[in-house]
Amino acid sequence: MADVLRNPAFPESELERLKSNMVRDVTIALSQPQPIAQQRLASEIYGDHPYGRLFPTPEMIQTYTVEKIRAFYHANFGAQRTHIYVVGKFDAAAVEEAIRESFADWTTGAEPISRPPETSSARKVHLIDRPGAQQSTVRIAIPTIDPSHPDFTALQVANAILGGSLTSRITTNIREDKGYTYSPGSGITQRYRTGLWTMSADITTNVTGPAIQEIFKEIDLLRNEAPAEDELRSVQNFLAGIFVLRNSTPPGIIGQLARIELHDLPADYLSSYVDQIYAVTPERIREVTAKYLRTDEMTLVVAGDRATITEQLAEFGEIVD
Repeated sequence: MADVLRNPAFPESELERLKSNMVRDVTIALSQPQPIAQQRLASEIYGDHPYGRLFPTPEMIQTYTVEKIRAFYHANFGAQRTHIYVVGKFDAAAVEEAIRESFADWTTGAEPISRPPETSSARKVHLIDRPGAQQSTVRIAIPTIDPSHPDFTALQVANAILGGSLTSRITTNIREDKGYTYSPGSGITQRYRTGLWTMSADITTNVTGPAIQEIFKEIDLLRNEAPAEDELRSVQNFLAGIFVLRNSTPPGIIGQLARIELHDLPADYLSSYVDQIYAVTPERIREVTAKYLRTDEMTLVVAGDRATITEQLAEFGEIVD
């Protein structure tokens, strides 16, 4: 593993095949409404920051050469930017010795850099026309806090109540009760010193507006009224159980260790997280929802049949192409 990382071959014979595969994958992705909507959302929220550019263009891909790839590698890979995680049953001293022997004389490389994005969000509807589409692909989002913030755990619980679990309010409302969509869900994208709360759904075209109305209604309800104790406890049990399951495998543990390091979380994070989940009160849920999920500032992206949905979207803000 050390040899592959320290001495990558980058064979010229592989380049054209890999570039061709990448062009194909990007072309396929951008023929589908979900990636198109996600790309537009990222661009609106993050602007020209790397987080705002999800896909290269085919023209960009064609400019890649082995020389450029090697130059990028040597400018960005090295000991200072590398973290090694080992999880399992092993002789700690022997593993440490093996790591030191394999990496001790590796080039130091560039220092890590940090460039959190400046985010932007406004109550507008960014409409992507897909003539004749039977569904509208909807993204509703607002920049929010990252895991290093003391309110983050409470916001995670609030998200699970709203749209982050199968029995969440939005799912129950627009999937189970009304049948507007099969696949609603919300989540918080977690990056260094920034987060993005996003509600996603593919909604039957002729009920696009009513479905978005119900989404905003559920958010505003939780902003104004604390949830019942039994609803909160059900979500807490779900989140605690998922946390334990995810940490029952070596890859899951490595993911958590990397997350702790990236976000500068306290050393006792893994052992205290479940207690933090259960410490969240109904009033805290209302507080963090009101503070961070401000519906009047949320960005909307809708990919659908303009002729059918424009009038339905008019009440949600200025419509822009």
